[in-house]
Amino acid sequence: MPGRNNLSAKRNEIKRQIGSYQSLPERILDGVGSLFGARGGAFAWDVTGIPAYWLSGAAIALFILAAGLGVSVYLREALSWRELGLMAWTAGTGSLALIANRVNVRLFLDTFSGSALDKILSIDDVRDLDRWLKANFSIKRPLWWGLILWPIPAVALNANWLISNRAAYHIGPFFVTIMACIEAIWVVYYFYPFYVSLPARLSRYHYDLYVLDPSKSEVVGRLSELLTSLLYVAMAFIVWLTLGLATFNVLTLSSMFIFSAFVWAPTVALYAAGQIHLSNLIMRAKWGVLNDIQTRIESFYARQDLARKDTLQVLQEMMDYHERVRNTANSALDLRSGLNFLNALLLPVLAASLERVVALVKDMTK
Repeated sequence: MPGRNNLSAKRNEIKRQIGSYQSLPERILDGVGSLFGARGGAFAWDVTGIPAYWLSGAAIALFILAAGLGVSVYLREALSWRELGLMAWTAGTGSLALIANRVNVRLFLDTFSGSALDKILSIDDVRDLDRWLKANFSIKRPLWWGLILWPIPAVALNANWLISNRAAYHIGPFFVTIMACIEAIWVVYYFYPFYVSLPARLSRYHYDLYVLDPSKSEVVGRLSELLTSLLYVAMAFIVWLTLGLATFNVLTLSSMFIFSAFVWAPTVALYAAGQIHLSNLIMRAKWGVLNDIQTRIESFYARQDLARKDTLQVLQEMMDYHERVRNTANSALDLRSGLNFLNALLLPVLAASLERVVALVKDMTK
């Protein structure tokens, strides 16, 4: 009883703390929202019906765009309409990255503020999750990541833009690219803990599962839905990024396909890895039940007279029961989940098709 009370108390402690956990992008969105009097930060809804964090993202994008234009005006840079469009898209994409991070992190926290946390049976697992949460919601590390690593994507993207479009170098557009890359790196920082480390960690925890068919357990379904939702958000952002780079000719058509492969493939691989971890969780639970049934069958077999017909009947029923459990699904993916996954994969196909259309339009207008 004391152990159960400690487990319940620890769960409740984490639930209270989860509401206060925020990634760096979410803190930025909340901070901007508070400047405009938004109540409740990222959770508030404006009178327009638009979530406050979207309005905060729009405000950030407009501020960065205005700052870049101000630099160009001050330096008397002659910007083309194409450069102005690129600056607007780049500023918006940086803010969109912050919003995508906020959505994904909140999906995770919402999942573990309810029944998913209640289904964890081990106090050690709950404490491990608590340590993971505290370690990965630190603000300093992602902040320094963005401030130190921004030159890598910023210089590469700006150089490709200048070469592909035979454009003159202007500081205003480059400033907007720098700011967007800093935002993007802040978001990329969270990829490893949330997309790689977390699914593997969760698969090692001990949950209260439906023993006769673990794949149909509530917590398995919620974790599978979480992975699918994260995939949708990531794919939607990747499609937006890909189309923008194609539209503004930041990368050539051939390099766009290479870029797409290197971005889409890891995203799908991470989703597949997450489903494999869930499958390992289901298999571990299944084998726990199967081993228990096998032990009971062997014990019954050793104690009973096999010459009796009713003994053989009971033994057969126990073996049939073992087979029914063994034949249950080993994965959380069902028909609905499979369709959701295929729908997500159609997004890159759509983006690739649109890339081709953009390229053809460019050729026709030359």
